[in-house]
Amino acid sequence: MKLIFDSLDALLAELRDRKVEVVRVSPAVTSEPLRATAGLPRLTSRVIVTAAIDEHLWAEWRHWVGRALAEVTERGLHLPDGLRKKGDAALAEISKRVDDAGFQIREGLIAHDTVTIDSFRL
Repeated sequence: MKLIFDSLDALLAELRDRKVEVVRVSPAVTSEPLRATAGLPRLTSRVIVTAAIDEHLWAEWRHWVGRALAEVTERGLHLPDGLRKKGDAALAEISKRVDDAGFQIREGLIAHDTVTIDSFRL
């Protein structure tokens, strides 16, 4: 089961109370097809923070970075430069806040066994 938090501060306070030491911080970009964009996917960028609390319970907080249409170049679809920079900055700031709170940071995220995540990093 997943505990979802509205703020990073609330998540970190809960994890501190439960003596959790490791927190996972991950960028995630999901594709959302739109009919009005000639087949171009709309990309939504987030930073997801998760941590295992026990064998069956984990905590999660998601930071919405932004949304934009994918850019098309001769090499295929790409995350627009502005959204990529904004996502990198958000990832760095959130990682610093987690580190400053005294947690070990690992890449990746925690999800339930039955969850399929269609996300990618461009």
